[in-house]
Amino acid sequence: MLQNRILSFVIMREIHRHVDAEALEQYSMGTSSVEMTTLIEEHLLTCGECQGRLRETDDYRLAMRTASEQLRRDARGAKGHEWRIPAWFTALAAAGVMLLVAATLRLVRPPGPVVGVSLTALRSNGVGSSAPAGRELMLHPDLTGLVEVSTYRLEIVDQTGHTVRQATFARARDGVKVLGLNAGLYFVRVYLPAGDLLREYGLQIQ
Repeated sequence: MLQNRILSFVIMREIHRHVDAEALEQYSMGTSSVEMTTLIEEHLLTCGECQGRLRETDDYRLAMRTASEQLRRDARGAKGHEWRIPAWFTALAAAGVMLLVAATLRLVRPPGPVVGVSLTALRSNGVGSSAPAGRELMLHPDLTGLVEVSTYRLEIVDQTGHTVRQATFARARDGVKVLGLNAGLYFVRVYLPAGDLLREYGLQIQ
């Protein structure tokens, strides 16, 4: 309990920076407290760097679990043979897999710098703004004429109306960062915190 309270304090203090590595790992494993989970999820909505670190943590855990299951299957299959795999060999193989996964994660490079996109109100004779596929985006919605509140809620939907991204952003900030999108036509919607739709923008990802 004391450890969770300390971690929660650290997260609340750092919530406008980045999530602590240990707290991010606990969140990935599903062992963080309800309070910690809420704070981390609010931070992840607007922090692309922590979203990337969470993906790396999830990928690492999945790779380790897959390697461990494969080693157990190999060990069970070897029991039917006259020879046995030495215990030291299994441990060495597991260590090798861990090193390989760690090296792979370090070599993974982001697809490129963040792409800034200026969003203007959707017109009937066009699809709006455009951006490259798979690149992290910094969206700059035109808020001219909208009700002035401290924060807005942003939602990105595809052509079927399915929500693919959500975020909150402050009016005073220069934009809102979102993860890259696959090629296709999307609609970016800005809402009041209470849920009232204020404006919609077209976004073509190529």
